[in-house]
Amino acid sequence: MTLLEKVADPRAIGAGIGLAENGLAVLESVGVLPALQRDARPVPSPTIVDGRGRVLLAMPGPPPRVLMVRRSVLQRVLLDAVAVEPRIERRFGAEVIGSEPDGRVRVSYDGLVHELAADLVIGADGVHSRIRAGGDHGARVSRPGISYVRTLVAGDLARHEEAWTAEGLFGSFAVDGGTYLYASAGGPAVRRALAAHDLEGFRTAWARAYAPAAELLAGVARWEDLLLNQVIRVDCRRWFDQRQVLVGDAAHAMAPNLGQGANSAFVDAAVLLDELRAHAELPIALAAYQERRQGAVRKVAQASARLGSLAEVTNPVGRWLRDRVLMPVIARLSTADTTSTVLQEPTERLLAIGRA
Repeated sequence: MTLLEKVADPRAIGAGIGLAENGLAVLESVGVLPALQRDARPVPSPTIVDGRGRVLLAMPGPPPRVLMVRRSVLQRVLLDAVAVEPRIERRFGAEVIGSEPDGRVRVSYDGLVHELAADLVIGADGVHSRIRAGGDHGARVSRPGISYVRTLVAGDLARHEEAWTAEGLFGSFAVDGGTYLYASAGGPAVRRALAAHDLEGFRTAWARAYAPAAELLAGVARWEDLLLNQVIRVDCRRWFDQRQVLVGDAAHAMAPNLGQGANSAFVDAAVLLDELRAHAELPIALAAYQERRQGAVRKVAQASARLGSLAEVTNPVGRWLRDRVLMPVIARLSTADTTSTVLQEPTERLLAIGRA
C-alpha cells in the first residue's frame, strides 16, 4: 500500500475535533485509542442553550461517548501508527495532479511527474478531491453560505454547551491544556467584525449575544489566532468508478453540526475494508460499500444541514418560534433510534472490523 500526501511535513491545521462513539470504535479497533486518550477530554452530555443560558435541548438518556482532542494530537497519533506499519509505503511531499478510473495516478514529487498504477485508488483527499475529479462520480458541490470561526485558548474555561443566539451559535469544550471554541459567522455584527478583521468588535458582538463569550474570547491574543472556514457540501451519486473509490469529505462533505464529518470518514474506511474482505471481486466489493454507506451518510448530512439552519436563525420572531415551539417537539422526538442513525453502524460491528 502506498500513502500519498501533498504536504512534505504534515502538521495539523485547525483547533479541536470531537471524536464520537463510531469514530472512537474504529480507532480503538486498530489500537490507537490509548495514545489518543492520554490527551483527550471527555465531553459531558451535550446541551444546547439560548443566549441567556436557558436549556433548549439536552440528550435523552445516557449520551454516546465523545472525546474532544486537539487536531494536532489526532494527526500525530495517526502518523505515528502509519510510521510503524511496514506494509505502508509513505510518500510525503507527493502531490496528486490527476487520476484515471483504471487505477493510474499522476503524482508530482522530487521535481518530476510520475505515473503510478494501483489495483485500487482510495480518494481520501477532501472536498477538493483530485481523485474525484478524475472519475465519473456525479458530484454535487455547494456552499450553503455558513462560515465558522474556530480557535484554542489557554485555561479551563469550557462550558460544554452550544449556545444558539442572536448572532448564531457559540460552543466551548475542554481539550488538553486549554479550551476549544467555535462560533458561526452568520450574525450581522459578527459578519461586520470579520470583514474588518476587528478582534475587539468580534469579542463585543459575541459578548452581547452570549455573556460567557466575553471571558472565553479574552484569551484570543491576535486576529490571526482565529481560523475561518466556510461550509462546503459534497454529495456524490457514485462513490466508485472502476478502480477509484472515495471516502470521507471527497464523497460526502457535510455541515459540522452533528460532529460527524471526520467520524463518518473513519466509518467509511472500516466499512470499505469490511466489504473488500467479504468479496473477492472488486466491483462487487465497491458496490456493497456504496450501498452500505451512501444512504446512511446522506441521512446524517441532511440532518446536520437542518440543524445548522436552525442554529443560524437570528431573527427575533424566528428564534422565539424555534426555541418555544420547535425545540420542545424535537426534544420529544429524540430517541435511541435517533442516536443510532447518527452513528450509522453498530459499535460492536466497527470494533470487530479492525480487530479481524
